Amino acid sequence: MNILKRSKKYGMLLLSAITMISLTGIPHQSTRAASQINGPKDAQEVQSFVDSYFSRPEVKSKLAGAAVVIVKDDKVLLNKGYGYSDIQSKKQVDPDQTYFRMASISKLFTATGVMQLAEEGKVDLDKSVEAYLGDIKIPNQTGSPLTLKHLMTHTSGFDYTDGVSGAAAFGLEKKYPLEQYVKDYLPTIVRKPGTAYRYDNYAYTLQGYIIQKVTNKPFEAVMKERILNPLGMKHSDFQMTSEVLSGLATSYDANNKPRQAYPNIPTIAPDGGLFSTSTDFSKYMLAMLNGGKLGETAILKPSSVAEMQKPHVALNSKLPNAAYGFEMFHHESFNGQQVVGKGGDLEGYHSWMWLLPEQKVGGFIVINNDNSGIRNDFFQAFMDHYYPKQSGKPIVPLQPTQAELSQFEGAYRYLRIPLLHFDVTAKAGYLEISGPSGTHKLEQLEPLLFQDEEGRLAAFRQESDGSISYLSYDLPDAWSEKLPSYKDYQDVPKDSPYAAYINNLRKLGGVLEADAASFNPEKPLTRGEFAAMITRLAGVKRSNKPSIFADVRGHQYEADIQTMTELGAIRGTAKQVFLPDQIIKREEVAAFIYHLSKSLGFPTVTAKLHGEVPEWAREAVQFVVGSSLIGPDVRAGEAGSVDYRAADPLLRQEAAVILTKFAKLIGSE
Repeated sequence: MNILKRSKKYGMLLLSAITMISLTGIPHQSTRAASQINGPKDAQEVQSFVDSYFSRPEVKSKLAGAAVVIVKDDKVLLNKGYGYSDIQSKKQVDPDQTYFRMASISKLFTATGVMQLAEEGKVDLDKSVEAYLGDIKIPNQTGSPLTLKHLMTHTSGFDYTDGVSGAAAFGLEKKYPLEQYVKDYLPTIVRKPGTAYRYDNYAYTLQGYIIQKVTNKPFEAVMKERILNPLGMKHSDFQMTSEVLSGLATSYDANNKPRQAYPNIPTIAPDGGLFSTSTDFSKYMLAMLNGGKLGETAILKPSSVAEMQKPHVALNSKLPNAAYGFEMFHHESFNGQQVVGKGGDLEGYHSWMWLLPEQKVGGFIVINNDNSGIRNDFFQAFMDHYYPKQSGKPIVPLQPTQAELSQFEGAYRYLRIPLLHFDVTAKAGYLEISGPSGTHKLEQLEPLLFQDEEGRLAAFRQESDGSISYLSYDLPDAWSEKLPSYKDYQDVPKDSPYAAYINNLRKLGGVLEADAASFNPEKPLTRGEFAAMITRLAGVKRSNKPSIFADVRGHQYEADIQTMTELGAIRGTAKQVFLPDQIIKREEVAAFIYHLSKSLGFPTVTAKLHGEVPEWAREAVQFVVGSSLIGPDVRAGEAGSVDYRAADPLLRQEAAVILTKFAKLIGSE
């Protein structure tokens, strides 16, 4: 996964997570009666179906360009471009010549490379990866070895799985070596490997480095030699060559505003750096549907392909998460079929490849703008058209008592982005769950399996001692971890208007000392403390670079302050110092939030203000007020205008309101 800069990487991570919550956006409809369909077989019919989809006004209005592939057995039934690779020049998508960023679909090629080495006995999937890393040592707090199986299944146990960097300083010509990136963003193993699922970009970067070390060749050269060239993928590369750059589809935002071409970070990115055409990619799909062979050329043994496509991670067999490289997202669209897939998300490029191994059928779509709902909806339309859901015997839910369901109650924090969480409450006969997509009713189907009113499954894990530890629901790229039950703060009355915000901030990981007995709600915060709270809330890896502010170096919150600086939230003072121990004013907090929101792509918001607000902080205060990031300490006056009390110090209880509401705003977007 590419990063333009720290803030944009985090924004894309949020975007992809929220996008996965739902497949809605463009109404889908089948063009033929369900009784007539039994999978794609006829090339002419397939083209008619796909052409019909892309001719819909609601699709055309959102599209920049797209490439689509449909394969069956050993044949390509459709390989076609739609729309424009460059809108301004009216350059159409050419399936043979138009390059797209494959984004995280690249992980399949990295996993394929690992499986090739395993077949040759050069790596052992069950052996500690320390044997392949040379002088690189990954800190491990668990005492349990980390293996290639853990890396391939996103169960590494790393504290941070999405490496980020200040890539704005990197132009297309500057190089960031793979080995240096691995060392710069070395995580720590904090959970026993194999026990928790959390989508892991760093794990795939590390696999690429292992391939490089074991073969003693550059990763990109290994991919060419072992996969791309044997399959005849002549227009595919992990390097942004001049040929790639000249043929690359322009990246657009959701409003089809173009972006400049950006680099991969690291320059050769095993987790998301492949450039390819749909013609080339169809060849890899055919190989994966035919036991690792394309014609007479084999890149893997059939047993290795079967192992790659077999679910290896699941809280319940009905809700699998991951295989080796492949994933099982969008369960609600499977319509009872066995489906494995892989998606990819980068700024302006969104892709999804799906295979039905039992049917020897596959599909692929990639688009070059941020209207990623097209990708999701096309998959839904394909499945509904060719494999419509069959009406079966109605599932009769269990009838548990509220007391029996009480074991599931609590807060569950999403492992990948901690500012997203679920609250589960036991009711009479069902669970109520509140999260990023709203509040839903979960009915019990099995002891640890539930289903909501929209058909989405929710699975829990129960430990040997009977405790509930994890939840898999709604967000398919990570489980959510059940949080411990904290004792109430001694100095926060239950009837305080701030109590709920303070408790939520603790759930989200935004307090500095979660186990403390007191919160000190009316104590002012320092600038350093606020930077630390918002860094913890964001859940990003803290920077290991020295602070750009001389007065912060050596400070206990130096890493937090530098992280927020790199994310664009902190600008310092006119004297180029930060003053970490100075009490922070509410106007400064507004500036922190506003700068971070802008780097995440939020629009400007206006609001009516009264009271004194310095000119430098006016836009920021308007954003905070207009976005309702205010609590009971701020009231509207005449004509709806608000006195934000900009020059007042920020109290801890007020910070809890602003931060929890900001987290909710990000989640809702």
